[in-house]
Amino acid sequence: MARNTGGGAPPKTETGAAPVPEQVAPFAIMRIDEARQVSKEGQGIRVAVVDSGFGRGAQDYHGTVAAGLISQIAPKARLSDHPVLKVGQEKSTIEAKKMVAELSSLAKGNVKGMIVDIGLPATQQAPGLDAAVDTLIKRGAIVVMASDWSEVVTDSDPLDIASKAFPHANDSIVTVSASGTWQSDPDFKVLPNSKTDVTAPTYGAPSMTLFGKPCWVDSITTSFAAAEVAGVLALIWSTNPGWSAEQVIDRLYNTTSGREGQGGRYWGAGVVNAYAALTRPPVEEAAAAPEVEQAPMAREKVDPLASVRENAIWWGIVGGGALGLGLVLRPMFSRRKGSM
Repeated sequence: MARNTGGGAPPKTETGAAPVPEQVAPFAIMRIDEARQVSKEGQGIRVAVVDSGFGRGAQDYHGTVAAGLISQIAPKARLSDHPVLKVGQEKSTIEAKKMVAELSSLAKGNVKGMIVDIGLPATQQAPGLDAAVDTLIKRGAIVVMASDWSEVVTDSDPLDIASKAFPHANDSIVTVSASGTWQSDPDFKVLPNSKTDVTAPTYGAPSMTLFGKPCWVDSITTSFAAAEVAGVLALIWSTNPGWSAEQVIDRLYNTTSGREGQGGRYWGAGVVNAYAALTRPPVEEAAAAPEVEQAPMAREKVDPLASVRENAIWWGIVGGGALGLGLVLRPMFSRRKGSM
């Protein structure tokens, strides 16, 4: 399968069957097979594929491969096709106005259980694009987007393309970058995007060609990573149909496998772990310690004989004084009596 060499759109490629590797590295890393066994496999979830189109009528392979990846991960999810790629002789481009129209149309319909996969971000802003995304998210849909429009880094590429991939105004978009595997070219990189939320490996992932034959991805591609994450989200949501979009997204973020020392802040929360997202017990917030009421100060015990004792002491003092005075005056009175 040909690699995306940049320019905002994938190149044309010859399609055909290719052997699927015995060990499908990306799915093994994300534990897709185990996750499918404990999930509803996307049942009841709709995934809108905003890409180059899929199926025999598509003019480019890209959207078909993306749709194939989603179907491999969540086979019971229902896919809808929303092409936004204008295919040209020399160069294909992403039509931002077409994307606005497709997203706005989706926002007007039933978005319950809907995941929107924007595999080909626009390279320019268009009126209404952010508003359409905002409406989808506010109405309860999940929007997933690839973190860049090219997978080859050149000397002229910016250090951070977060401001150049559209739509990007809404922080609730799940922005996905691509990571390598033990089979892929270690020097092959993607453009850095500081808005990246999670990462998924793509090299060796199984999919389908335009003609419905099996193929596998032979590159590290953010577009296909976004499709994989859309499929994983479908597994989570179908298994937990009562959850809100925010709960599903939080579950995805909180169960990643970490950054594995690569990518730094451009990998977001880390590599997606589908099995952990479905099976790991939720982390319960520590219960606040109950407020302990201060014990009231002990009351001073009342002594019913206190006044008696106090009077007795005073009478003792008076009596003792009188006795002493009598002893002092007695000899005086005795002398006077004897002299009379």
